[in-house]
Amino acid sequence: MGCATGTIKYSLFLFNALWAILGILVLIFGGLGWGAMPDQYAIGILVLGGIILLISLFGCCGAVRESPRMLWTYVSLLVVLLVLIAAFIVLNPRDVFKNYALQTVEDHWQLEQTQPGSMDLIQKTYSCCGRNSAQDYLEISYWNASVPNSCCKDNNCVNPLNLYAVGCISKVEEAFSDEATTSRYLEWGLLGFDVVILSLAIILAIHYTNRRRRYNY
Repeated sequence: MGCATGTIKYSLFLFNALWAILGILVLIFGGLGWGAMPDQYAIGILVLGGIILLISLFGCCGAVRESPRMLWTYVSLLVVLLVLIAAFIVLNPRDVFKNYALQTVEDHWQLEQTQPGSMDLIQKTYSCCGRNSAQDYLEISYWNASVPNSCCKDNNCVNPLNLYAVGCISKVEEAFSDEATTSRYLEWGLLGFDVVILSLAIILAIHYTNRRRRYNY
């Protein structure tokens, strides 16, 4: 069992190192998505990445120190994380966030009618112009058949080629569609990785627990 235990121990350590890297990638994904998705969604992803990173460090310590208590705590944390990831996949809250983002565009477009500049942040974030297209600004007398600088690349509307012709509703839907594909692969990858590490951790925790009991006798 000694050789097998050593193999499981170092495999668990290796998987936790990869788990930590995955946690860092989730943090990067959340950071890069900040502003391109609702703040609540980005915060949730950042929190998930931080939890994964902390759990991986806990697992590495438990494996290296050969501590049954730390390993069983680690197993418990992995089970909780497994349930959270599975719940996220089943509940699929992306549609809620997508609807929230679309409603935000609608609300800011209404404000744009009386408070010019209300759409600036959205238009810069999604590289879009108006609600449905740049033509929407023709209906607002304030702009006098022109568009705000936020409707153009680098805030430069002197060159007509810089104009974002696509409306923000379409851009938000496109952004969430692209994000959904990436997020789906990430979620299933996290779930599978969690199951593998959980299996190794349980085996190692059982072995160290039994070994400690034998020593006590």
